[in-house]
Formats: sequence, C-alpha cells, structure tokens
Amino acid sequence: MDEEQSVAETENQAEEIKEPEKIESEPIKRSFIVNKDNPPMYEQRPQEKKSGKKLLIIIVVLTALLFGGYFAVRSIIQPSPPVTTTSTPVPTPAPTSQPVLNRSDWSLEILNGSGVTGAARKIADQVQILGYLVVKTGNADKDSYPLSQILVKKELESQVELVVADLKDIIKIASVAGELKDGTASARIIIGKDSI
Repeated sequence: MDEEQSVAETENQAEEIKEPEKIESEPIKRSFIVNKDNPPMYEQRPQEKKSGKKLLIIIVVLTALLFGGYFAVRSIIQPSPPVTTTSTPVPTPAPTSQPVLNRSDWSLEILNGSGVTGAARKIADQVQILGYLVVKTGNADKDSYPLSQILVKKELESQVELVVADLKDIIKIASVAGELKDGTASARIIIGKDSI
C-alpha cells in the first residue's frame, strides 16, 4: 500500500504540476502563465493610443531646425555675392599749363615797414623754413605801412600770385605794389601793420 500510495501521490503531484498556474501582479501590467513544459506565454493588453498632435509637432520642429541649419551653414560657407553698381566714368580734365611754383627759384628781400622791432627777421625765418632764399632783411623806407605789399621782377609777374597764396599763413600780402627795378632779389616784401 505504501507503493500504491506513493504512486497516487506522484500522479497527483504530476497533475498539479501540469495544471497551469496564473500569476498576476499589479505593478506588472501583463499576466503570464507558468508551465514547466512550455515557456511562459504573455498575454497582450491593448496599448493606449498616443496623441497624433504631439508627433506632428515634433516633426514640424525638427523640419524647421533642419531648414534653419541648412540656410545658416549655406550663408557661412557660400556668402552672397557683393552688390556691384555700374557707374559712368568721369572724364579726367586735360592738364592745363598752369605755372608751378618752385620755391628755391625765388630770392626775397624782407623789409620791416610796420614799426615793430624784429618783425622782418621773424618772418624771414618762417619763409626760409618753407624753402625760399632770403637775401636781405632790414627796415623799409618808412615804418608806417598799413598793409603788407610785394614788388616783383617783371619776368616773374606771372607767378607772383602763387607766392602770395603760398605765404598767406605767414604774412598777409594785400597787393602787388609794382615792379622791382633795383636789387638782385626776385621780389621784395614790405611788412605792414596788418601782418603783425
């Protein structure tokens, strides 16, 4: 009987083992059946539907980023060509034969007609710095000249305006007083009271 009892228990145990057990667990939302002979079988539950709007928004954002990046890289790698404008060439005026002032060709007498001591020497020093040759300084025939003036040799009359313009920051020469007939200088400048 012990043998029969032991066989019966073994059969009962076999039946218990063959009977599938169903195990459910709350944290795991899937159920499965455990069977020693067969691997576990999972029961599929229907998935929750995800919002299509979220997916569409993600696609739009990614597309915008791709296009923006493309154009940013394109502008860095291949900058836009410079804007060119066409202009009408301006004709260059034909050179005219105007006299050119060569300071070293001029020799000057500078005479003080202002009555201020040392005025001739002061102006002579400044004129020499420009490159003119000063051959004489001294006093004029009178010390009451109201305006400064210049006398020039006849052959240099065409260039005297160039000299007057060149010296305007040093001495105010109001007029060309006439022709220099005596002396060896190219011109004589008489300093008046207006230049002091």
